[in-house]
Amino acid sequence: MSLEKKLKKISLSRKKRDSEIDWDRRRDTWTEQVGKLYSDIGRWLKTYVDKNYMSLHFYEITLSEEHIGKYDISVLELDLGEPSVVFRPVGRNIIGADGRVDVYMNGHLSDKKMLILREDDREQNSQWELWETTDGKDRRPFDREALERTLDEWLAYY
Repeated sequence: MSLEKKLKKISLSRKKRDSEIDWDRRRDTWTEQVGKLYSDIGRWLKTYVDKNYMSLHFYEITLSEEHIGKYDISVLELDLGEPSVVFRPVGRNIIGADGRVDVYMNGHLSDKKMLILREDDREQNSQWELWETTDGKDRRPFDREALERTLDEWLAYY
């Protein structure tokens, strides 16, 4: 088979696959998952918010992704007084994952961590993982304990 025939076959296969995916549904599911994540974070931190140790703020950004197009999604900012912690969605179409949210202290983007969404379509289940490093070698489920440990680590100098 010639190179041109191989490339044509790959191109047709990709176009067929892309036409079978409901991209609007993928976008909507992604934004819902981010909303659930923020709801969990709010619930986990409610005691601190009630004591006025922190507040949660949201603002919209516009992302643009291949196939999905442009869409609005919320960023969560934990206002801790002087420092703040930002949860900023990166996108749904992430290689090897079903979405990514970067987490960092405002002004310290180089020390970011990543929340990676993993979905199991067979079990209709999804889970957020906290990746301490970009290679994913140091990762764990993202839960209240992981969130509090991360905040404690970042606030060690305050």
